[in-house]
Amino acid sequence: MRMKTFICGVLVALFLLSGSILAMALPDDSENTIGTIYLYTGSPLILTNDKIHMLDSANPDISATVVNGNTLLPLRAVSEFFGADVSYDQAKREAIINYGGKRFRFPIEQKKYIVEELLGSKAISIGSNSMIMDGRTMVPLRVICEQVLSKKVSYHNRIIAVSDQTIELQMQPKLMKQVEEKIGEVVKAGTMSELKKALTGSKEYYHDIDDKAAVALTNGSSNASGSDRNDGAIVERESASVPSMGASSPSMDPSAAAPNSSSAADQNYSSTNVQVEGIDEADVVKTDGKYIYIGGNNVVRMIKADQGSLKDETSIKLSTDKYVSEIYVADGKLAVLGTRSENLNALYNKKEVLMESMDEAAAKSIGIMPPYYSIKNYSFVDVYDISNPARPLYLKGHEMEGAYQSSRKNGEIIYLVTNLYSSGEIALPMMRDTVIGSKQIQMKLDDVMIMPRRPADGYLIVSAINVSNQEKTEVEAITAYGMTMYMNDSSLYLAASGADDSSTIIKFEIAGMKVGYAGSGEVKGHLINQFAMDEYEGNLRVATTTWGNENALYVLDPSLNEIGSVTGLAKGETIYSVRFMGDKGYIVTFRTIDPLFVFDLSDPSKPVVTGELKIPGFSSYLHPVGKNLLLGIGADTYEIYRKDSSGKDVVVGVRQGGIKYSLFDVSDMGKPREISNYVVGDSGSSSEAFYNHKAVMIDASSQNVALDASLNFENKENGYQQGAVIMGYEGRKLALRGILQSEPSGVYGNDIPYARRVLYIGNQLYYVQDGRITSYDYESLKKIADLVLR
Repeated sequence: MRMKTFICGVLVALFLLSGSILAMALPDDSENTIGTIYLYTGSPLILTNDKIHMLDSANPDISATVVNGNTLLPLRAVSEFFGADVSYDQAKREAIINYGGKRFRFPIEQKKYIVEELLGSKAISIGSNSMIMDGRTMVPLRVICEQVLSKKVSYHNRIIAVSDQTIELQMQPKLMKQVEEKIGEVVKAGTMSELKKALTGSKEYYHDIDDKAAVALTNGSSNASGSDRNDGAIVERESASVPSMGASSPSMDPSAAAPNSSSAADQNYSSTNVQVEGIDEADVVKTDGKYIYIGGNNVVRMIKADQGSLKDETSIKLSTDKYVSEIYVADGKLAVLGTRSENLNALYNKKEVLMESMDEAAAKSIGIMPPYYSIKNYSFVDVYDISNPARPLYLKGHEMEGAYQSSRKNGEIIYLVTNLYSSGEIALPMMRDTVIGSKQIQMKLDDVMIMPRRPADGYLIVSAINVSNQEKTEVEAITAYGMTMYMNDSSLYLAASGADDSSTIIKFEIAGMKVGYAGSGEVKGHLINQFAMDEYEGNLRVATTTWGNENALYVLDPSLNEIGSVTGLAKGETIYSVRFMGDKGYIVTFRTIDPLFVFDLSDPSKPVVTGELKIPGFSSYLHPVGKNLLLGIGADTYEIYRKDSSGKDVVVGVRQGGIKYSLFDVSDMGKPREISNYVVGDSGSSSEAFYNHKAVMIDASSQNVALDASLNFENKENGYQQGAVIMGYEGRKLALRGILQSEPSGVYGNDIPYARRVLYIGNQLYYVQDGRITSYDYESLKKIADLVLR
């Protein structure tokens, strides 16, 4: 008896010891909470402490999802929000949570989970399977929150509250409205019916001009939409044509190219003038230090530039339905961006013939019901290997239905923005990714988000394209519109003005190929251009002008809540230029004179105007050119007088004069000073630089700024001339170095890209004048060579 008692005691001790070891392996994290969190079904966002976060920052497609009547949450994201430790056993296909001294195991595709604790383990049945969605384990809402995390769950009208205490949502309409406005404005389109309701004016039938119609109409031949085409490009080299290169081209392997030329990284050459350092912007002219690349019409010309000598070496001719808008060049890759227009008249004529032999149901089944539209546009990105520029090789291509709006490039990733207007028959945008295949396909519904309370006329689509490999394109679409784009290393913002004299701002978080909706906000007024937005230490600064010519500066926090503002600025005037530099801001407004306002933004909740300078003219572009030194480029102005009935001179208007350069000393935030100015030309002079910062060449090392301009001189000797203005600002003083005369090439056509830029490579300056390129000695500005494109 004593022996049995001893053995039982030993077994109990061993069991308790093993339980203690298990308990030590599972630390109690139940006290590590963050309070209340709010979710919204279909939204990838989570709200806590009035701050918006991505529900799963590593996977922006994840959201609270309803499947077969069950609300599912991502196990890892929710558990880790409340301090739990989460892992995944790939061999057993189990998600594991350590929390509160217990281990919870969720076998995938099973309606149960297992609880392991001190006294043993048990299996608990649940109402639906744990499942994998978008690479994440999804489990029922109440199981993960109530049974595992021991939280209270409230659920009403798509809003979910998870907290230590019960929150009666239905009894708090104000709270529900706040949550909905913060994280419920944009949600995933769960069904096609939801999507159609979110598209203003969408009709019963939507287009499906894809393989079904193409096969029915052409009996297997290439369809009119181009889905069976190759990239449509023809590379010309020394008048010898090279076969078209599409996704299946046997000569795509870059290793087949000639050996790489030496790196130009150690050479001195200009780059595109950009807003954010490290974030490249596409332009019509680029250089890599050895070649000048010019894009326009349906061609990219590659000009070898060697110590001023010029050689028209290579052309990439795109198909005639493509128009080149801009290009990128970096690290041996050329990316061509633009719009492809598709004429559907021929296809529709065939459809009408086909419909004569079909009943209505059959016609609807292949998406050929009216109304018909004759033109469809696609934005595109075509990528070439140019490690040997004389033999460019097509690598990959991406097309997205809609018009090319803008883009940015961060490292190897291009972020393409497309706007697609719904014409009534459109439901899901069509796209093509040559990594997947040569045919057009519809976007997946999972990649589309809607704004249920703000019906839109179409889609705002962001595509992420890796130019360095064959990774497939990632896309994200919202039923919205975006025109003005700002991007830094982690965030992408798109703003659009509304009919109510306000601007909606949509924020995306970006990380490589991952693009995810991260919130939206609204400010009063409209933005003049991309420089009216800037993010600093997580806060977005926005400058706007209303229709009534009232100006303001707003500061929005990372959740796009307004936390500070300066309103009522320069009433009756309009913002002409904006520049944010760290914790300072500069805004130029104009009506009859040019006030330059200086802002102290060091306290984002209390932005203040610290100084103001009023001078004649206006600056339409501001650029930092040194410590506390700001360059303004715009126009001179002067007042127009007439005599009144008493013979007194009165101002009756303002006339724009020549192109004005100004240097501002902003070292004293309370007293900005114009320390130098220079006016080139007279009334009637203009430049693309007035509205496009990429038309300005800034050479900080030599302290020169250059731009192409149309100059009008009132004296008959000079008259009108087109040329490149080279202005120096050495010694904090503006000085005209010279005007390079432009000469028309006399050659026109689709093979001639129309672009006007000034750039430098080493000690030579190059002036691109549409179909003519002229090189100069940078120091003396003496002409070296001239090349006319044919």
